[in-house]
Amino acid sequence: MTMSYNASSQGGMNPQEEIDRESANPLEESLLSLEWVQSTLASSRGEFKEFYENCEEAEDFYLSNFDFSVPETGSQIRLGTAHSTINTLVAHVTPQFLDISVPPPGPKGQVRAELLEKFLRGANHMLEQFSPTRRETAKHMALYGISFEKTEFAANRWEDFPEPPEDGDVSDYKEKLQDVLNRRNINWPITSTCINPKMMVWDTNNIQNPRWVMHFYEIDASWVNAHFPSWEGPVEGTVEFVETWTHSQVCYMADGKFALEPKRHGYKTLPFTMYWPHTGLMTEGNDPSSLYRGILHGNFDMLRAESRLASQYLDIVGNSAWPTRDFRGPPGITEQVMEQYEETPGAKNFLPQNVNVERAITPDPPSSIVIAQQMMQQAIESNTAPAVSRGERPTGAASGYHTAVLAGIAALNFGAYVEAAQRGLQDRNSVILHIIENVIQDKVTVFGKTETGPLDAIVRPNDIRGHYVNMVQLSPTSPEEQERKLNLWNNLWRAGFVDHDTSLRKAGVSNALEVRSKLLAENFLKGEQVQQVLQGEAARRVPLLQQLVEATGMTSGQEAEQIAQNILNTQGETQLPNAGNFSSANQPARSPATEAGRVETNTRPVVPGSLREQELVGRQIAGQRTGNRRVPTSDLPPGMG
Repeated sequence: MTMSYNASSQGGMNPQEEIDRESANPLEESLLSLEWVQSTLASSRGEFKEFYENCEEAEDFYLSNFDFSVPETGSQIRLGTAHSTINTLVAHVTPQFLDISVPPPGPKGQVRAELLEKFLRGANHMLEQFSPTRRETAKHMALYGISFEKTEFAANRWEDFPEPPEDGDVSDYKEKLQDVLNRRNINWPITSTCINPKMMVWDTNNIQNPRWVMHFYEIDASWVNAHFPSWEGPVEGTVEFVETWTHSQVCYMADGKFALEPKRHGYKTLPFTMYWPHTGLMTEGNDPSSLYRGILHGNFDMLRAESRLASQYLDIVGNSAWPTRDFRGPPGITEQVMEQYEETPGAKNFLPQNVNVERAITPDPPSSIVIAQQMMQQAIESNTAPAVSRGERPTGAASGYHTAVLAGIAALNFGAYVEAAQRGLQDRNSVILHIIENVIQDKVTVFGKTETGPLDAIVRPNDIRGHYVNMVQLSPTSPEEQERKLNLWNNLWRAGFVDHDTSLRKAGVSNALEVRSKLLAENFLKGEQVQQVLQGEAARRVPLLQQLVEATGMTSGQEAEQIAQNILNTQGETQLPNAGNFSSANQPARSPATEAGRVETNTRPVVPGSLREQELVGRQIAGQRTGNRRVPTSDLPPGMG
């Protein structure tokens, strides 16, 4: 049951209390009183009454529960225009990935800023995995013109440390402590919930940054008694439960009595995020029904008329498809024919004399209905979401490029909602950082996925230190557009128009400094000297080398190193350390005359007994003999003739 409170019946609110609370620092305000909560809830409900009615009407159209006048025998065909409009807007406001940037807190704070950026990207991914709210908040924002999200610390996901043993034996304690630390490394201790504005009242005197928020809902009295044993209320039935939050404190009220006395929550901020697209009108007194209006507001009559015209059109078409039959003839026989008459395709009916069956003449749907339908559709699209924003090619669009241009222009209708979503997500990120620094006060690990791949990050309170500023950009782009952006900034960097850091960030890389560090590390590893060292180390660890060493009886490290060096010198050919491995060091000196007559060849030394040696011997034996020629044999030492 929903309870309402009368300020006068509750004794009213002390005016001086409200003055003192409004003038005080939000983090230092005095504790809430029961009278203030009751009177504020009662008066605010009266102010929000018309706003609640607007919300319910918008819901009816989204859920296709609206009515419109039709004849008693007429059909009611409710078109899903409102549902499609809202879902189209939501799709434009909720791209899969967020572009989050954190400005450096100082000249030397770039590393810290990139860490916070990386963490917030992962945090948003974690929130959408455990408690997805983005689509729901966008839907409320589109329907009601305002949306709220509550972000709070989930204590049940953050295990406390075990109590130290009294006897001083810390062996088991260390193991238990490590188990808690391991679970904390993988658990995400923050949750988010979307709250329907019809179940809330909030501070409209400070409309940009409310000082307080109240969330009310019905709940079983048994639940309240189970969680708050000191509560003095009924043991059965349902009661109204009211959560009151400010920037510094929280209290719970059930059935008009405190279930949780006011206390400091420690967040140091209001844990409610407001998504406000400013699509209403700021009037005298900040009337909520004027301040907060969804995209369907003002189009309800046209939505009804659209469905009515569709119903009329389909009724006429239905009468033409199934016309009535008029039977004429003598009484008695005519009734018998009517009962036995079949209208299935191919049916054959016997008609006695003097009995006639005539088909009623029905007119075709008049063109005026079609014209009226088109007019209504155009008017609704102009006020809400054009069809081109849903991917439909408009009449007269000759190319995909033309359609894309029109879709981009149509998306401007959603600009206010996109900006509101960006501001709201920025506030939510700020609340997350507040919770880690002020409530958890320990390191938190996140795992997430971005457009560039998976990520993980660890943030400690010392990494935050009051730096909550962040910027969120919603830019839903196609893969083609993303590729174009990458090529653009890559070309600008190569041409020297922008620096490397700027090009990386503009191309969508949030951790530009980390990427540049990795690039420097890669370039270092590509150095000639580093490569020689790495290749030598890798060659020593090749299993084939060990087998070759064992087969030849070699055991010394020097011989193994010689094998590795031979492999490098011969570009991977497996060779044993012998005179057949030609190098400048083991070849006789050549005279200038000899060098002048020498012919370069691509023949490389081969391993004795290998397939390549056999092939070489065969070519030498089969070829034309012009003189003495050295032929390798298996019974001669390698390298000797």
